[in-house]
Amino acid sequence: MLYDLLKRCTSIFFNLLNWLLGGKLPPFCSAAVVVEEQGRYLVVQLPGQRTVFPGGFMNWRETLQQGAQREGLEETGLHLEIGDMVGCYALTSDSWTNMSNLSFVFQARVTGGELRDNIEGRPCWLSEDELYTQLNEHGRHIFADYQRQRAGRQFSISVTSKVAPLAS
Repeated sequence: MLYDLLKRCTSIFFNLLNWLLGGKLPPFCSAAVVVEEQGRYLVVQLPGQRTVFPGGFMNWRETLQQGAQREGLEETGLHLEIGDMVGCYALTSDSWTNMSNLSFVFQARVTGGELRDNIEGRPCWLSEDELYTQLNEHGRHIFADYQRQRAGRQFSISVTSKVAPLAS
């Protein structure tokens, strides 16, 4: 998909610039949502058999909640009310085609709109069993934090991937 290629090229450019500047650029910030409705969970299925919670990079001067709400709408077509924070996750770049990222994940509920495909992928609802088998390790970690929070425990702040050198 062309959009996926553009994202990879952007990551390569950013990582090259960061490398040239001695690793001084800060990580990007993103916001995502976990939406549960009638025992099913809202996800976006991306090219390459990847399944993720709706979310993405924040825009300039957006609050975390505004970013989560906008990304949810862009990726699913659904209007969302943003709730409590599920967790904060530090994802460190492990290749030239990924960027280091601080990701803030929130609970959300649907308030309107219509589910629709987007340039990045296809949004859909999955059962808990389907969700768990399709998420990667990072997504399963977010989902476990969501379940802990739903049970009344605190949100998580964690690093979910290891730093790998981008240049030798």
